[in-house]
Amino acid sequence: MIDAHIHCFPDEPFSKSQLWAKAHQEQHWLNLVSPKNKRTLQTWNSKEKTLEVMAESKIDQVILLGWYWEHPSTCVWHNKLMASWLSSAPERFIAFASIYPNTEIISQLEFAKSLGFRGVGELHPSIQKFSENKKDWFRMAEWCVQESWPLNIHVTESLNLPHSGYQKTPFNSYLELAMAFPELKIILAHWGGGIPFFEQNPKLKPLLKNTYYDTAASPLLYDISIFKNVLSMVGVEKIVFGSDYPLKLYPKKTNQAHIQTFIKDIEDNAGLSEEDLESIFEKNILRILSKH
Repeated sequence: MIDAHIHCFPDEPFSKSQLWAKAHQEQHWLNLVSPKNKRTLQTWNSKEKTLEVMAESKIDQVILLGWYWEHPSTCVWHNKLMASWLSSAPERFIAFASIYPNTEIISQLEFAKSLGFRGVGELHPSIQKFSENKKDWFRMAEWCVQESWPLNIHVTESLNLPHSGYQKTPFNSYLELAMAFPELKIILAHWGGGIPFFEQNPKLKPLLKNTYYDTAASPLLYDISIFKNVLSMVGVEKIVFGSDYPLKLYPKKTNQAHIQTFIKDIEDNAGLSEEDLESIFEKNILRILSKH
């Protein structure tokens, strides 16, 4: 079993969130971890605790995703942290790079490759200024195609109630990227924010042939029926299991971050076959990570 969407952070951004965010000029991060007049759903865990949770949940490997930071220097800092986790347990951790697409994009990617990373993301077109830095996003995409690296991109629904940190994400930017680089393996986080629906358009479906959808934060966003519904629209081969650990997925039940509860919910209530579960939990992400 592979969890294709978790994060690792040190304690400091959480325990000293105001000071840390100001020092690093990461305001969007602050809005997420310290929302006004609301208990945060974001939390952190140590490498040791993460491995413990993986063992409890019978998860063999996880993909450590980077974050959509607003500055390249924060990306470098985060990549070094993930590299330390990766080097200590390479059989358990896979890492995707924190990248800020700018003029130094190739050196960022090559550095991540030298650390043993295998993909890029999580990225965010709105926070990281896709419209202003498009040529650098395209240079990154070209490099990822050459290296057969997947790209994980955050997606927020274009229709939703306002909440802390909410940023509408530009669906056309994803389509533009997919059209320009048809061999680029794109994983759209959080069920693609509804994009699977648009694959029903016969003109769009072939353009999104290399686009996949992860299940990260699903219990916070959708009813469990989302699994069956998206499967019926795009096919099981395009769905990738991700938890978004250490996010609190069931805040009404517990103040802890769990993966095991989410897995059991899927197994018991999503109405999927054993073959479907095997594809979502393991086979699909292994195929995406493959060089072939």
